[in-house]
Amino acid sequence: MKTTRDILIVGGGVMGLAIAIELKRHGAKVTVISKDFVEAAANAAAGMLAPMAEKLTSQAMLELCLRSRWLYPEWTQKLEELTGVDTGYLPCGILAPVYRRPQSIVEDDSAVWLDRQAIEQYEPGLSDRVVGGWWYPEDGQVDNRCLMRSLLQAAQTLGVEIQEGVNVKAIQQKQGKVNGVLTSVGLLQAEQYVLAAGSWSGQLQPLPVRPVKGQMLSLRMPQKLHQPFPLQRVLFGDNIYLVPRQDGKLVVGATVEEVDWTPFNTPQGIQNLLQKATELYPAVADWQIEELWWGFRPGTPDELPILGRGACDNLFLATGHHRNGILLAPITAALIADLILEQESDPLLKEFSYQRFYQSSNMTSISSSSSAPKLPLQIESNPPAPLPASSTSVFSNELIIEDTDKLTIAGKTFNSRLMTGTGKYPSMEAMQQSVAASGCEIVTVAVRRVQTKAPGHEGLAEALDWSKIWMLPNTAGCKTAEEAIRVARLGREMAKLLGQEDNNFIKLEVIPDAKYLLPDPIGTLEAAEKLVKEGFAVLPYINADPLLAKRLEEAGCATVMPLGSPIGSGQGINNAANISIIIEEANVPVVVDAGIGTPSEAALGMEMGADALLVNSAIALAHNPVAMARAMGLAAEAGRLAYLSGRIPIKQYAAASSPLTGTIS
Repeated sequence: MKTTRDILIVGGGVMGLAIAIELKRHGAKVTVISKDFVEAAANAAAGMLAPMAEKLTSQAMLELCLRSRWLYPEWTQKLEELTGVDTGYLPCGILAPVYRRPQSIVEDDSAVWLDRQAIEQYEPGLSDRVVGGWWYPEDGQVDNRCLMRSLLQAAQTLGVEIQEGVNVKAIQQKQGKVNGVLTSVGLLQAEQYVLAAGSWSGQLQPLPVRPVKGQMLSLRMPQKLHQPFPLQRVLFGDNIYLVPRQDGKLVVGATVEEVDWTPFNTPQGIQNLLQKATELYPAVADWQIEELWWGFRPGTPDELPILGRGACDNLFLATGHHRNGILLAPITAALIADLILEQESDPLLKEFSYQRFYQSSNMTSISSSSSAPKLPLQIESNPPAPLPASSTSVFSNELIIEDTDKLTIAGKTFNSRLMTGTGKYPSMEAMQQSVAASGCEIVTVAVRRVQTKAPGHEGLAEALDWSKIWMLPNTAGCKTAEEAIRVARLGREMAKLLGQEDNNFIKLEVIPDAKYLLPDPIGTLEAAEKLVKEGFAVLPYINADPLLAKRLEEAGCATVMPLGSPIGSGQGINNAANISIIIEEANVPVVVDAGIGTPSEAALGMEMGADALLVNSAIALAHNPVAMARAMGLAAEAGRLAYLSGRIPIKQYAAASSPLTGTIS
């Protein structure tokens, strides 16, 4: 075993510090970087060690949590001996009162049923609604803030290099390996890298990790002289838990809120906690409120952590622990350290690999009994037949029209000039059939929605054959240039994960306007200039502004994409004059994007000389998306052929189509 490895850990929370200590104890050279240790989710936790009380449904998750709980006594003892800082570990058991008696009661060593009389004797003061409860004697608690202080002290004592105040901008990759982390203090390099950035992990790698906000509060328990505090047991209730500390603090938590990055405590959140706490243990209504706080848990779609190897050979993942980060710290540290130092992968890690979110077996399926609307007309899922090839060229006004007319963007060639989207479809099945029927070869995907498994986007990454369809990641939902740049980097990594190693395309959207969804020209230009320098093929979505289009072209963009009318409006091409100027002046492909509602409008865009179209809402929201997709594909072909053919001049007066001489008199 090598003992001189150089390992960089991104994230200074409980996972990052625990892994750093484990690696350092085995002789590795370790650096931990963190923006702010105070922001770590562990600082906002309650510290329950409750694999049994949680009633976990995943067998793999239960095994992982139990193994970690068994490690806790020895793990915390070593930390305390090393630092002299008490971790507050207490194997006190957890009591889970219930308001309704379960239909079946099966007791074992890990769970004991207490009826109303027994539970009242065991923990007086519970609500009259409580009919009994489960006693989990092997569960316990740790003081999460004391634990964090102990971990930080232990890391420093062992000689782990800790850099706080470091803002990570991107994880830099080359030829399938991480070759550096771009930060506010420059490029930091190592042999091995660990991503343990909690809720922020999804901003650095294309992982479906999202922030799940939790609000909490603490009360001060009253104490009479020479008497214990009134509440002695950890109470795990219905969407509420009360965790008494030995110093008289009572931790009350926690809300579970899908509010993105919305910070701060709210009256509704605190009121909800106090109401449920009072329902369970009425005396708390009169106790002093001591502190309010909030934090972001790192959530995943299946609420299971992401552990093990990343997409790169030298990248390891330890994130997405959701509600069980404190509990899982010892086992996560042990498994990741073994994986890095010994190259030994515990079989259990397979259950928590990031690849579970990208495997075809996880593709969303729509059965015939699905509630998704049925398609009234089924069309074979084959692309429109190409124009018939001819051994001779067709001549019209000296223009040679050949079947070799292709669309080329950033050096990559496509047969179809129609791009489609993936959002707003009535079902995943409808999207798949529509993409096939349209004949398109470029499909745009909203990076953020795939990451967070937003409604309608679950399984999207697996739903299409990316060996045949070129992914165009887009920065939909980004309001600023900085935000769009960050999401663009994630989009490039997402394309790599799905097998498109050389895909550097990004559809750039910077849209601060929520009503009309009009792009920000200044932010778009700023983001485009930076992304081009980073090697992206940038396809910017813009207003039909000829001057901006030229500036973007000069900045090195691969295309310009003027809108025909506002996104999803179906108003058609309302900016024909300006788009015509853009087409006339551009030396890069011009793609008409947004507003097209019918095939005739699609054909018009192509007849004007646009190089391609991007159509989403008009297809996805049609009564029959598959049929409309086929129509749009044919319209794009027809419009392009019409443009190349050359239309007749517009005249003020009629011109007979038949000769006026040689007529029968």
